[in-house]
Amino acid sequence: MKNLFLVFTISAISLTILSFTIKNNSKVLSGNTDVTVYEVPADVQEIIDNSCYGCHNTDSESTKSKMKLNFDDMSNLKQGKLVGKLHRIYNAVNDGDMPLKKFIDKYPDKKLSDSDTEKLKSWANDLMNKNGGL
Repeated sequence: MKNLFLVFTISAISLTILSFTIKNNSKVLSGNTDVTVYEVPADVQEIIDNSCYGCHNTDSESTKSKMKLNFDDMSNLKQGKLVGKLHRIYNAVNDGDMPLKKFIDKYPDKKLSDSDTEKLKSWANDLMNKNGGL
């Protein structure tokens, strides 16, 4: 009877340890597939620097602008959050909401050309797709 109890106890402990090992291994494997891709080609970076970065950076005076989008933090975002930010960038540029009209009135040279708009939209869309899309 003692031997049967001992075998049962050892089996239960072994299964418990094995289940934790399997769970930990699956977390590692799933973590490897959640790699965030954040690449900015030079031509897109130039557009961002000229028309976006002045308000959307860590040192911006506008707390609201940098909280909505901070290009300095983009490379540190997890995949889901990055995709969300890229989606907002795409929509804001596509809808003509960014840069803000009052900003453009003050700094007309910051206005996005049609070509710049298409490059930003294409970049945001491509990067969204590389990161799993919406």
